[in-house]
This record gives sequence, structure tokens and C-alpha cells, in this order.
Amino acid sequence: MPSQKKATVRGKAGESTRKMQWSRMAVALVVLLLIWLVTFVYSRNVKTVLSFGLTGSLAVGAIFVIGIKLLEKKANVTIKRAKQAERGAVAEEKIGEILEGLPVGNFVTHDFDTGRGNIDHILVGPKGIFTLEVKSHRGTVTFDNGSLLRDGNPFEKDFVKQAWAECFAVRDILAKWEIKEPVAEPLIVFSNAFVKVRGKANGVAVINLKSLPSYLERFPDRLSTAEAGRVYNRLRMP
Repeated sequence: MPSQKKATVRGKAGESTRKMQWSRMAVALVVLLLIWLVTFVYSRNVKTVLSFGLTGSLAVGAIFVIGIKLLEKKANVTIKRAKQAERGAVAEEKIGEILEGLPVGNFVTHDFDTGRGNIDHILVGPKGIFTLEVKSHRGTVTFDNGSLLRDGNPFEKDFVKQAWAECFAVRDILAKWEIKEPVAEPLIVFSNAFVKVRGKANGVAVINLKSLPSYLERFPDRLSTAEAGRVYNRLRMP
């Protein structure tokens, strides 16, 4: 059997996001089928609708049009969210490839379930312990007046708060095993954006995909392979 030359990996990058994508696409398909069915039934019963008289036929027609518009809106929103999930999954998969390509002594967990949500990636290796929250947004990312911004505007969520919550969840798990050093550190990694954050955003490092390997390399070695493996094994236990 060939010797292990790359990182030890658990899980599949982007798996839960891919499931979300397909779930949303399934909902969109059902809605589109419903639109077709309602339209088909209405068109087959136009004569019956007209028999209701002017007022009745107008009322039924109005209900039909409003119903179709609402269903179309639902379909469009769901398809848009499915595409967002697809972009997110692709981003997580790209980061996953980088992490999985790290040398032996690194341990990677993809799609870690904390019980309160999923952490995209956890890296345990010589450089320390890192939680990685991956974002697929485009544009220019900056940090100003305590807020992470895209093209000068706030994001739809507080990604810094989210990253810290994920990091603290890992710290809490390891604390139960009396593993307190080195402390887990949060990262936000943008796969498609131009990141212009200097320093950290409220303690969270914000970088782009290409900068990830060089960012990790800046740290001194803090864990041996055996120590990193111990941390990794503790994270896989409930």
C-alpha cells in the first residue's frame, strides 16, 4: 500500500450545500409543474368559467392570474437560491481541493456538523487549528467601521459573527477534552471576490482562495503530527 503523502481527510467538501441545491431545484420543479397543471386545467375549462357570467368569469380569471404570478415568483426565488447554493458548493469544493493537497500531518474535516449548523472546513495541522467559512460572493471585500462590506455595502449576513460562532463551537468541543492550545482560529475565505481587508476583521482573518496556502505558511509550527491527529480524533467524537 502506498504511503500517505497528503492530508488526512474526513467528509466531502460542499456535500450539504449540494444537497441544499438539489432540494431547492426539486421544489422549483414541483412549482413549475404546478404552474403547468393549473394553466392546463384552466385552459380546458374556459367555457365553464365563461358560463359564470361577466362578474364570475372575471373573478375566476383574476384568481388564476394572481395564483400563476405567485407561483412564478416562488419558482424564480427558489431557482435563484438553488443557483446560490451551487456557487457555494463549487467554492467549498475548490477550498477542499487546496486543503486536501496539503502535506501529510494535516487533518481536514469537511462539512462538520456542530449540532447548531455546519462548518465548511476544519483544518488541524502543524500550523494550528482553523475553522474555515467559505463564501462565493463576487466584488471587492473591505472592512470598515466594524463591518465587512462588498463594494461598499454590507453583506446580507454578519459573516464575522458567523465565523466566530463556528470557531467557538470547535473551541468548546476541544475544551471538553482539555485541549486549549493552540486555540482554534476563524477564517473567512472568499473564492471569487477581491479581498482588500488589511489585518483582521474583529479578530477574523478574511482572505481569498489563492492566498490560503501562503496565509497558513506564515504561522510557525505549533503541533506535531501526533498532536494534530489527537485533536482531529477528538473532533470526530460526539
